[in-house]
Amino acid sequence: MAKFSTIITFIFAALVLFAVFEAPTMVEAQKWCEKPSGTWSGICGSNDACKNQCITLEGALHGSCNYVFPAHMCYCYYPC
Repeated sequence: MAKFSTIITFIFAALVLFAVFEAPTMVEAQKWCEKPSGTWSGICGSNDACKNQCITLEGALHGSCNYVFPAHMCYCYYPC
């Protein structure tokens, strides 16, 4: 019985030691600033089309259709 508890204690200590060294690394979050697209006209109905236009024509890193009263508008996202 003593041998079994020694093995369990050893396994538990090894798991704790492994968990300490495998702590996740924190990465600073990217902050995004949004701006209405200057080249999009009309109601935005396609996220892919908005994204492509923001990237190719406006030099943004991302784009998506967001609901802003009274309709969906294309917004471009840039790093702040």
